[in-house]
Amino acid sequence: MMKIKTIKHWLVVIFLLLTIALLAWFKLTQPRILVIQSYDTSYSWARDIDIALRRKLEHNLHYKVEWHFMDTKNHPDADFKQRAGREAVRVIANFRPDLIVAVDDDAQKYAVKNYANDPKIKIIFAGINDSVEPYGYDKAANVTGIFERKPLRSMRDALLELRTRDGKRLGRRMTILGDQSASVLDDKKEMEAMDWSPFKCIGMDLVVTFDEWKRAVEQASARADVLILANYHNIFTDADKKKIVPAAEIMAWTEANSKVPVIGMGGYMVEDGGMLAIGASGFEQGDVIVQMTNAILEHGVVPKDLPYTMPRQYLVYMRQAVMEKRGLVLPDIYEAFSRASNNYY
Repeated sequence: MMKIKTIKHWLVVIFLLLTIALLAWFKLTQPRILVIQSYDTSYSWARDIDIALRRKLEHNLHYKVEWHFMDTKNHPDADFKQRAGREAVRVIANFRPDLIVAVDDDAQKYAVKNYANDPKIKIIFAGINDSVEPYGYDKAANVTGIFERKPLRSMRDALLELRTRDGKRLGRRMTILGDQSASVLDDKKEMEAMDWSPFKCIGMDLVVTFDEWKRAVEQASARADVLILANYHNIFTDADKKKIVPAAEIMAWTEANSKVPVIGMGGYMVEDGGMLAIGASGFEQGDVIVQMTNAILEHGVVPKDLPYTMPRQYLVYMRQAVMEKRGLVLPDIYEAFSRASNNYY
């Protein structure tokens, strides 16, 4: 009887040791994914991408995932971006990822471009506003990804659908206003090349200070029928560029003082109190990243064999009180879409 107990005891010990060894082997062989976001989740675009990634990756036991946020939207000065880039490189060195997900241009420019054609690391980019050439990705076999593009045609279509309560269309003169952040400067070429007809873009003002912003809003009120907002998260109190004006404060002043309807190119505009925005979908970016991740890590697809993806989805954001204040209506499908995506306020 004693001998049987001893055998059982050792069988339990062997089983536990094998289990521990198996778990250790599993942990050691897990593909390691590092997500580097240029911004912080206080910015709705970064938040939506983060949500889409976490719901698919965070609970996937096949992968070990770490997250790093550079927060350059809230700290746009060059010195901070350089330091943030160096910190991201340190995180890469310490974590030793098999795959880097790099979101938005600052992550590429200040950190991840250094790993183009690195045989030990795969790269999936997201949110690049212009092209991949500045980062050397066009010549790299270890890179694929999805671009960011503003849904300008969908914006134009929404402008065509906007009516006053008595059925009048908007006037045809529009102006565009934004900050001078790198993302807006990258988008500028696309906005200028856009065929806005039957609307006519009579001006584009990209400003630095809040006083300049206020003057641009007043000018738009005098000469345009609608004001389109690009990003405004890098508007400063003065030309020294040491202090950023809170985005919600900018939007509140703009909505209170613009005599023409104000429409945004990003959902943050409505979150900040604005009337209507047609924005690119961060959720689409996240979903495409996950699909590419699975193809590369689970099926052995070489990144260069996955074509770069252009975004196809957009989101509608609406704030009822401001729509009513402006006396404007849209077809019911716009409200239904914004409600379905929890973007109706």
